[in-house]
Amino acid sequence: MDTKHIAIFGPTGYIGTKLIRDLYNEGHKLTLFSRSIRKLDYLQNDCMLLRGIEPNICIVEQFLEEEYYKDIVASLQGVDAVYYLVHSLYIDEKSNFLNKDNQLASLIAKASTEAGVKQIIYLGGLGVDKPKAPISKHLLSRQDTANYLRANHNCVTEFRAGVIIGAGSSSFEIIRSLGNKLPLLPKLPGIEGQCQPILVDNVVDYLIHSLSNPKYFNQIAEIGSKDVLTYPKMIEIFASKIRGVELTTLPLPIINKILTPSILSYIISHMTNMPYLLIERLLEGMHSYAIVSNHPVEAIDPDNHIELKSFEESLKIATERMEDAMFQSVWSIPYELSVLNANHKTQFLNLSSKEIEGMLFEKYSEKIEIQEMYQVFETIKTIGGTTGYFSPRWMWEIRGFFDKLLGGRGLSPYRSHPSLLRVGDRIDFWVVSFYKNWATNKVLRLKADMKTPGDAWLQFEIQSSPKNDEAIFTLSAYFEPSGIAGYIYWYGLYFIHKFIFKYMVKEILKEAREKI
Repeated sequence: MDTKHIAIFGPTGYIGTKLIRDLYNEGHKLTLFSRSIRKLDYLQNDCMLLRGIEPNICIVEQFLEEEYYKDIVASLQGVDAVYYLVHSLYIDEKSNFLNKDNQLASLIAKASTEAGVKQIIYLGGLGVDKPKAPISKHLLSRQDTANYLRANHNCVTEFRAGVIIGAGSSSFEIIRSLGNKLPLLPKLPGIEGQCQPILVDNVVDYLIHSLSNPKYFNQIAEIGSKDVLTYPKMIEIFASKIRGVELTTLPLPIINKILTPSILSYIISHMTNMPYLLIERLLEGMHSYAIVSNHPVEAIDPDNHIELKSFEESLKIATERMEDAMFQSVWSIPYELSVLNANHKTQFLNLSSKEIEGMLFEKYSEKIEIQEMYQVFETIKTIGGTTGYFSPRWMWEIRGFFDKLLGGRGLSPYRSHPSLLRVGDRIDFWVVSFYKNWATNKVLRLKADMKTPGDAWLQFEIQSSPKNDEAIFTLSAYFEPSGIAGYIYWYGLYFIHKFIFKYMVKEILKEAREKI
């Protein structure tokens, strides 16, 4: 196989993560550009996604701004193709994300041209502009991005896809949550948009198939399953085929008058535990036609051997992976909203005295045998979700109840398989902010994403002794109070925390030793 040097912009996103796995396993050399390289630590850790460990991945921490243009060009030297998966959908200024996308696309296309990159492959969005159903600002921005790429590079392959179905995708998470929770389907006002959903595996197949493929040079390729569905219909099919419940559609004229997109986004956000801003942007396309139109992929490549899955088949595949917690890629908390945002306060990376200065903390340690290190850490990695927290579950459920009461996510069971744990992954109302699994030092640090008067972390660490004859297992809770309310919160729960954390250490060791 002819291997290539490939750069990926947007490698920590849902599609980017899957692309990394498949391209790496095919033997290609990868250069990954990201603002949050901590989310890529798993590639240099115990990553079961990759076959073998080869020095074929270069990670570049890079903000995509004009002032760094020369640095970007330098990093692109020798690259054959660029996958451009960046989309600034989530920036706070609603009126600016179109301009931001265009600026970023122009920057990377110019840098790719100067560096001699032969092809840019871009994943955009399906969208047909109709008089009665105008294309949404979100979908329009995806297509505009391709135009700016083309204006600054002479070989751009643009794929257009609609709703992507896969375990861990934002679209599937909305369909799954609503299909599981809704007692009926309200008939929404306005024109019902249509889409052609597609399995995430098929999207990645097309992206890789087009690499250095002359058929796709300077082409637009619209991809989607053969199913043309409305958005409520997708929820109805999920409820019927997966949940076994037939949802009735009811017109609710009075409620529809007050059910604005903003209110609907707020409701869905609380039902799915997904950010309001993400939901709002996705719902903008609810009345649009995200369907294959003038550029079907078959027109440029009629003999491709990619076997497209139907919507029902895609649902079943995604659901099975969800049940096994085997999402190889997960919809990301938008960088701008993430606890890992570099513009936020330092997320205490090295546990230095300066980083923890002023923090309140509790620590509990137990000596363990060297040969117990592996199993203890494997047990720790199962925390959250249906496993719980190795302590009375009702106490965590109460905490989750109050979190939801205050507008937080609550303790909704959510986590990936322990063997796929990565920085940025969500575990209930925590986010993995640090992960290391070395022979002599193992660390899992969780950043609280709950309503608290301050910032909170929960850290599990196993450190072998200098002589490597024993190890110390330590559970640490850190809290950086925000004003007097933070101190009241910490000391008000002081004895409860002491009980829970001590209990957790004992139970983790007990369960781990039973498996040795």
